Amino acid sequence: MPVELPADLSRIQQKLDRLRTRDPKCGLFGALSHQYRLGKLLSEADVISFERQLGVSLPAEYRQFLTQVGHGGAGPYYGLFALDDPDPENITAIERLAEPFPWTEAFQGEALDDDEFLEMDLPGALYLCHYGCALRFFLVVAGPCRGEVWQDFRTDGRGLFPAKAADGRRTRFLEWYEPWLDQSLAEIESQS
Repeated sequence: MPVELPADLSRIQQKLDRLRTRDPKCGLFGALSHQYRLGKLLSEADVISFERQLGVSLPAEYRQFLTQVGHGGAGPYYGLFALDDPDPENITAIERLAEPFPWTEAFQGEALDDDEFLEMDLPGALYLCHYGCALRFFLVVAGPCRGEVWQDFRTDGRGLFPAKAADGRRTRFLEWYEPWLDQSLAEIESQS
């Protein structure tokens, strides 16, 4: 008997299924790389094992997504990284994940020289995906902004800053993931 998903996760799964059906040729930006497919669900034991390896407890929303929706794959831009993803775009500094992410506001690296800022491994930052051109999104897993999604746009000079919802609120994982589905569906439906 299938496990019933919470309403937000069920809604996300339905939108992802609809997107896969509406864009079978994967014509939207990044879709060819993930083809709207998620990796296999992780068991609670799998998540605990990853948390031990990473040295952190994952934020509840993200943890729930991994165990009830999927692990890596379909997601914004070129898709979600799996926790064990060897993708060179996944620049998570595993050895620094348990260290608190020190920023609470946007940071452009003014106190550092450009090379130092660009090469800096970020503590407490679990990278979620990339947008291309070394632009990335990450989930803060340690520190005062734990649970928030941030953008790493250091390579284009914009620095590090929290991802925000349309109303200006900082986003958590599901608040970041679902709007990607909504925007993608709107784009596909506008092409019909």
